[in-house]
Amino acid sequence: MTRNATIYDICDRPVLDGDCATESGRNLRFAYKKLLGHPALKYLLLKWCYLPLTELSVYQAMMHNAMQASPDNWQDPQWIATTFRPLAQLLDSIENPRWQQREKAEQVTVELTKTQMETLIDSCLHDIFRVWDKDKKDPWFPVAAQVELSGDDHTDGDNFINVLQGLGSQEYKNITVLFALIRCFLMSNPRLRRLIRRPYIGISEPMTSSFTWLWHRIAFSDVNFFEHLLVFLESDTTHKQYYERIIPILENLLRYCVCTSREWLETPNNHTQHPAITCLPKDADGKPLCRLSEETWQKKRDLGFGDYVPDTDTTFLTLAMAKKWLDFVQKEQLSVDKVLLEECESLLNYPWVEIISEYQVGGNYASNPPTIHITKPLDYQGAVPIWFDKTFKNADGRIIREMLGNEICPGHNMDILDSILLNRKQWRALEGENLLFLHRLLDFHHRAFISGNFRHETALKYYLPEIYTYYLGRMYQTYLTLSESEKHRLDPEHKIESMRQIALQYCKDELIGYSLNAFDAALAVSALVLLEYEPKHDGVIATGLKVMRDAAGEGKHGHPYHAYEWNRMRHPTRILIGSEVSTSLFVLRACSVAMRYLY
Repeated sequence: MTRNATIYDICDRPVLDGDCATESGRNLRFAYKKLLGHPALKYLLLKWCYLPLTELSVYQAMMHNAMQASPDNWQDPQWIATTFRPLAQLLDSIENPRWQQREKAEQVTVELTKTQMETLIDSCLHDIFRVWDKDKKDPWFPVAAQVELSGDDHTDGDNFINVLQGLGSQEYKNITVLFALIRCFLMSNPRLRRLIRRPYIGISEPMTSSFTWLWHRIAFSDVNFFEHLLVFLESDTTHKQYYERIIPILENLLRYCVCTSREWLETPNNHTQHPAITCLPKDADGKPLCRLSEETWQKKRDLGFGDYVPDTDTTFLTLAMAKKWLDFVQKEQLSVDKVLLEECESLLNYPWVEIISEYQVGGNYASNPPTIHITKPLDYQGAVPIWFDKTFKNADGRIIREMLGNEICPGHNMDILDSILLNRKQWRALEGENLLFLHRLLDFHHRAFISGNFRHETALKYYLPEIYTYYLGRMYQTYLTLSESEKHRLDPEHKIESMRQIALQYCKDELIGYSLNAFDAALAVSALVLLEYEPKHDGVIATGLKVMRDAAGEGKHGHPYHAYEWNRMRHPTRILIGSEVSTSLFVLRACSVAMRYLY
């Protein structure tokens, strides 16, 4: 017999009634009350979302088993697959709307004038300085996280089970189950779904629910912002007039990455002690240094996001920017913070290729393979997982590794390649085993491009394909600094050039060729310039610049642009990360490099 049931018909009795003997079950009850018991979510949305279910008791039994789950259960892949098969089948039944609205775009023939581009740059600078100046004692560039209850569009049953099997944190497993249930019921009601998510123009999703945003400061954001401002300063000699204003900002951003966010780890095989850069630094008392309130920090801990491992991407981005800062200071003969310079030199003074090679899939070690395989259809051979090796002791004394699961994301791996090439001489990157590591890493990227897999959103955990292409451009500019003999040692088969040609065609045909928003356009223009697109005056770059100009003024509260999805998390649900000022910083970079390239 089929019955129209709500999520509460499934969960209330097995979750809220009776005793709970396990820590995992108690956490599930807590998370259920916090998430599905929230009055706005419950009475405005989920109470009115129904699914026709033939066997309600099957789903209730699933939640009962989740409530009684022991740590051993959660470590048993077969128990997970069997227990949550009903939910996996529900996820497979979802039909996703077409969220990205992209129509064929007309290519412009008239380029923006230098004056028009300078106006865009001035507007972005005004926004950047205004935001920075808001907190005189402790300035920062805010970035927000926005939860999308509709979930990740590519979370089918297989991916859901794979995530549960690959996570280490029981709390994270619990909220993954709850968010998957929310997705199933919310997607069944198009009318209510439209209240929280609507189709949008372009590729990156605009962040619209500002009242739900969780603000934070993390090294990943700061290190990117550092690069954008440094690129602006270097893009034109006239920008020296901004040195006095921007140099202190650059030092603040880099200090937060190199010093505040540094922690110590040990490699899993050779036990090399080394620093790494974490997303959620803490002070000596364990309090967050990432601008989260105590209440929000506790919520993150309760829901399974409290313990983070330093990630390879942020660490190698920081290593790249430390090198660029040292070079910039020397070139410009600047009088700057000597302690920060020493910390940058110290950070670079480790055998980073040997360190990261212990994590490579298909390398000399097999100690830290990816535990989650949702970035499909990538071939992982030669790639490095997202997280470094770090263990945590649970309340019951169990040692937990892979709190958030370990995954492969090509964007992270492009940052690793770029950073190693920047520091190739100090790290002896083009010698012996280090060179073999680089060959395997380059092969991974080459396969991603020649196969066309880089075009699929499913292939990237934290990024969109347009960002991966932009990262290729950044690496390509570093590659051009190699001597001819170094280029031949790294890439005797000219794989980087073939990747470049594929990326340029993608930027021209699939990015600029269709409707974009301002953030998309900034990435497309930056990628085209970095990849040295020719003929530069044929209207392709100009089309991207026009998108940014036409969108200027769309933002609220004095910002020239909206906040857009810069990066994201694909589990436990879909979480967008960005801010209005981050859009301004990306547009600033794009316009700065385009002016230099075009004129």
